[in-house]
Amino acid sequence: MPTTQWSDEPPEGLVRAQRLAVEVAETIAREAAPGDSERLTRDRADALVVERGGTGVWTPTTVGFGVGTLSCFPTDVPSERVLWNLDLGMVDVHPVTPDGWWGDCTRSLLRGDNPGQAEALATVERIHAGLLAAARPGMRARDWFAIFRSELDRTPYVLLDRLSNIGHSLDASTSYDDGYIDAWNDTEMRGAWAVEPFIGTHLYGVKREDVVWFGPNRVTVLT
Repeated sequence: MPTTQWSDEPPEGLVRAQRLAVEVAETIAREAAPGDSERLTRDRADALVVERGGTGVWTPTTVGFGVGTLSCFPTDVPSERVLWNLDLGMVDVHPVTPDGWWGDCTRSLLRGDNPGQAEALATVERIHAGLLAAARPGMRARDWFAIFRSELDRTPYVLLDRLSNIGHSLDASTSYDDGYIDAWNDTEMRGAWAVEPFIGTHLYGVKREDVVWFGPNRVTVLT
């Protein structure tokens, strides 16, 4: 089993796992086509994980199209709902590498030119980029959430996560051990944390997720 040592350099195994997660999520987001179903897209994502060197996933791949973007949770089973040519979609992938490391990445996608949907997607990407830029060694999870909350309050959107968080800790072959990035977690963030703001309206949601490594003196976004 892999072990994690806390240093400024993220473990190579974690880096490889997260690169695989990003590659698969971005491939699906780029190639998903109108008429594809959530279930078909989930199966494509899982197949890509294996084709590109993974052994499987550590929690089920989540795919949502249209109203399916209002929830993103491991118990949300992809359906035969299809992507329209004027629609939002989302894919959340969790690959496992042969040496046991875990990755986690979500990407949202837009088909068509609906202005409201485009604005929501641009907003979550802006908020996400701001969170990455604000990450600092020694931060508490709730401090990171407070930055998100401040930015969200300037928009017309709401937090859609059903547990009221924007991410969680991630370690070698395990996750959630240090809790969530929420308003109550006083944990000082060390090692890997997945940050995934999930916002929207009563009609649709948008989400973006990446993994950040918090070292003693430096923070690294894994891309």
